[in-house]
Amino acid sequence: MVTLSKKSKIIIAAVAAIAIVLMVTVPYVSAQTIANNAASNIKTLHARGNIYQKVDSNTLKYYQANLTLTLQPTSTGGNAKLFDVTGGTLVVANGVTYTFTGGNGGVLTGRHAVLLQAQGTDPDGQPVTLKLAGQYSYSWLAGRVALKIGAKLQTADANYTLLMLAPI
Repeated sequence: MVTLSKKSKIIIAAVAAIAIVLMVTVPYVSAQTIANNAASNIKTLHARGNIYQKVDSNTLKYYQANLTLTLQPTSTGGNAKLFDVTGGTLVVANGVTYTFTGGNGGVLTGRHAVLLQAQGTDPDGQPVTLKLAGQYSYSWLAGRVALKIGAKLQTADANYTLLMLAPI
């Protein structure tokens, strides 16, 4: 049998009280809530990060980039929430803008993942494809959901890698 001192009982009561206050006051956003909100209306994904291009075995170019995609939910059944990409842009700090006109993807709520593929054009009108995979998680410190994105942009001239972060 364990005997608790008065000091231990006060500490346990204080921790329990703080936990209850936090549970009531801090909003909790689950994967199901994110998927339900995404399914109820059009969403816009804004992400910032870097785009990388491997020029040769010794040279790597990178620029800051901003990604904006408009997503229209199409299906909300089960653990996969599907959507269409209805438009968007990828603006790179070196002045290049890629425009996306279509695509599709989904949110896998059980794995906290987002997958999509979008098609578009570069400034010269050549076709480009964006393949994106992301992992979302809730940050108690920041009080919001963040999406960590890894993507590949395929153009007629080269392939690029994108590493980005998006608050949801």
